[in-house]
Amino acid sequence: MAKRKRSGIRLLLWLGAIALLLMVVTTVGVVLLVGESFPPLDKEARWLHYRVSPMTADSPGNEGLFMDPLDMPPLTSEVTAALRHAAEDEQISGLFLEVGGSGMGWAQTQDMRDAIAAFRASGKPCVAWGDALGNKEYYLASACGEVHLAPAGLVLVNGLSVTQMYYQGAFERFGISANFEHVGDFKSAIEPYQRSGPSEPAAQAMNLLLDSLYEQLVAGIAEGRQWELHVAQAVVDDPPMNPRAALEVGLVDGLSFRDEVLEESAGDERTTMSAYLRDRRIAWGSGGKTIAIIHAEGTIIGGSSAQDVFGGRYVGDRSLRKQLTQVREDDDIAAVVLRVNSPGGSGSASDAIWREVSLTQEVKPVIVSMGDYAASGGYYISMGADRIYAQPGTLTGSIGVFGGKINPSGALEDLGLAFHTYERGAHSTLLSGTHDFDEAGRAKFQSFLSGFYEIFVTKAADGRGMTYDELHAVAQGRVWTGEQALERGLVDELGSLDDALAHAASVAAVEGDYAVQRFPERQSFLDALFAEMESPEEAALGPLAVVPGAKEALGELTRLDRVLADGNVAALSPASGLRFD
Repeated sequence: MAKRKRSGIRLLLWLGAIALLLMVVTTVGVVLLVGESFPPLDKEARWLHYRVSPMTADSPGNEGLFMDPLDMPPLTSEVTAALRHAAEDEQISGLFLEVGGSGMGWAQTQDMRDAIAAFRASGKPCVAWGDALGNKEYYLASACGEVHLAPAGLVLVNGLSVTQMYYQGAFERFGISANFEHVGDFKSAIEPYQRSGPSEPAAQAMNLLLDSLYEQLVAGIAEGRQWELHVAQAVVDDPPMNPRAALEVGLVDGLSFRDEVLEESAGDERTTMSAYLRDRRIAWGSGGKTIAIIHAEGTIIGGSSAQDVFGGRYVGDRSLRKQLTQVREDDDIAAVVLRVNSPGGSGSASDAIWREVSLTQEVKPVIVSMGDYAASGGYYISMGADRIYAQPGTLTGSIGVFGGKINPSGALEDLGLAFHTYERGAHSTLLSGTHDFDEAGRAKFQSFLSGFYEIFVTKAADGRGMTYDELHAVAQGRVWTGEQALERGLVDELGSLDDALAHAASVAAVEGDYAVQRFPERQSFLDALFAEMESPEEAALGPLAVVPGAKEALGELTRLDRVLADGNVAALSPASGLRFD
């Protein structure tokens, strides 16, 4: 009966969707009749106008209802490729960079900054303008030769901080017990659930990360403004707090309104990034051989890729393995670039993806490009590639594992609930959500984690051409920046997705132009709607928390629950939920 009722609901959803589709087709017809198309570039040189958006994404996602595939919001890698092309394009004479709030992480920001620097190096003028420039925004703008700030704007380049929330006190108050074990002295992802502050190894590792990112921030500003390092550091450590002071210390070159800078630099002869990308997307989709970019963004889980109500993205091993199989069997695809932007997740799912990467590598080159995160499970799925690229600010490594459970029975008993368990077998409650580990059970579970850690390190050592002891020395759950990982042999080269693509084309002996095909394909709103109807039980709705920090905390717990749902080992980075701002 329940199944029949559910089928009826699904039928109603489908009928509603068909009606909506008819409305969409009619509406699109009207839009096509009255809408304006982007004018093509003519032979007269124009300035390229690009506004950095907080919504700039690293990988494909669900798009607008009526969105033309050629007009979808640009991905970071599309923007960087367009900027590099524009540097050599005779029809582009300059770049006007309008810097708004940035939702990008440090590696994405560095990808874009490198492309802007390449444009500037071509000798064409590059002018940046913004009304609120924080660390990342100014770091990006400083790649231009000229930086303007709104007369009443704010530039605040004041260094980096990261805040970690700890739950032990709250757990104790509400009768919740955390039962976790880990392998690796620096594998601190579980510390927030078991401690009220960081352990000494966790604090040591985090301070080293911040040292590296801070040095990169200061060095980038010094390079962009052509300052000595000590001058840039002095400005960061004593930041000006008003526009006039920013101008006086040389952080900006002028205090100007947006229209003033546009008129003085580009005038009326300019084209938008959207219009420029339309032509470039057509070019990227054509050519001889094809290079596939497979995006792996989010927490790694078993099953299908998904997104939760908190905005968290999941890399499903089934989905990613299917994509790898598809590109492996496609003779028109010469090479694969795996773009990893993941803090890790399920150990078994990571291992399944690693296997598929290895099978693909036997047939054609597989190059990894690391994004903001490629740590723990994110490193696991990367370590067997032919070559690994990372940005200096990428967070990677975290070669270690943890696992366990959270027992909420104390809190539930306070609500009047009671539990009685019938047992057969000395360890029948080992993974029970209403029992703590006993001493024997904890030791048994620890042996399971140790076994997986040995597998992890062994495979990493084989992939990197190192001995087990050499790899173990830089593993133990420690997170490194890409810059630090290069020094320790965990990655091969510092560079962007564009660099990884160029290397893939080279090793695959692809001559001339080539097409780029992305996986997963970008979905329209209707595509996502129909996919959801196929699996309505996976759709989750609910109010978002309004308490400061609660949404992030609930999101982290949700991701942890999904990773540990099968009682398996977790290969998840301790920096998975942190922002280095």
